[in-house]
Amino acid sequence: MKWSAFAWLTESSVVRKIVATLIVGGGVFLATNSLNLSSEWNIVLPVFIGGVVLVVQFLVEFDNRLQLVELGQNRHFETVERLITGTFNSISEATELFGQVETSAMHTDLVKQLVRHAANLDRSAHQLMHLFAHAEITRVSELMKGLSERGEITYDGEDRDWLLALTRNAHSTIDATSFTAVDASGHGVYDGELWTSDLGQRYLEAQQKALERGVTVRRIFILDDPDGADDPGLLRMCQIQQKLGVLVRILDPETLPGLHHNWMFDFIVFDSVVSYESTPAAWARKGSKPAIVSTRLVLSPKRLDERVDGFQDLWELARTPDLPPRGGAAG
Repeated sequence: MKWSAFAWLTESSVVRKIVATLIVGGGVFLATNSLNLSSEWNIVLPVFIGGVVLVVQFLVEFDNRLQLVELGQNRHFETVERLITGTFNSISEATELFGQVETSAMHTDLVKQLVRHAANLDRSAHQLMHLFAHAEITRVSELMKGLSERGEITYDGEDRDWLLALTRNAHSTIDATSFTAVDASGHGVYDGELWTSDLGQRYLEAQQKALERGVTVRRIFILDDPDGADDPGLLRMCQIQQKLGVLVRILDPETLPGLHHNWMFDFIVFDSVVSYESTPAAWARKGSKPAIVSTRLVLSPKRLDERVDGFQDLWELARTPDLPPRGGAAG
């Protein structure tokens, strides 16, 4: 306990200054005594010189502390400057992005809603919610990038959202090809699996509303069997489509010239600006529909011109189905 108290005394700068002053003053006192000066000088000189030494020590310490304060202030100012610069850069970037949104074709309110809802996501929510939100935002971001670059956007597997959204927002034309084995959504045509499913019903409803908006809808049923033109299931489906107002034709690939066989894949062209295409698996069990491997949107102007011209060629080669009179049985 005594040693700790002594250590505290030796570490105190004030104590060290006093000790140094006493040592210097004592030394001067001994020196003046050895010079046989008067008693007044023996007292005045040690006190004066000791005082000078004490003041000099305080001045040196003050200067050191002032330098440390200046150094600390400089560091603080640099930190504040970096923070302000970073903040202004962020504000500048946000302002620039918002300006781009204002001048773009997108509805500003929709972008604001997305940002606002993303910002309102609770930080304390489960990590799964955050990861799911990040994944969905990334998906939307990739979609927007593909649309802006007008290339191709690919979705692994079978899609339904793109198909319905494009149908609901088409303004002029919808030109579709449907294979009797697999249509654009990967479902069979004869058994009506697509059209009786939830997706099929929503797709029909969206087509009907598109027709009410004045959109021209054309569909080519491409046969996988030359004798399939009289199939009751196909005829029934053609009747349903025609009743809605869809222009329907059927096409036998065996009657096509060789080059037109390059168009034997499933696609739907919306307003001549987007081609919706699905790729079925190359193999499927007998009696089952092929799985959809991928779905893609083609936006390249050159590729779209090819799709539009290709559909028009197929349309001219196709024929109107021989449907029974209305009210009669289809087979």
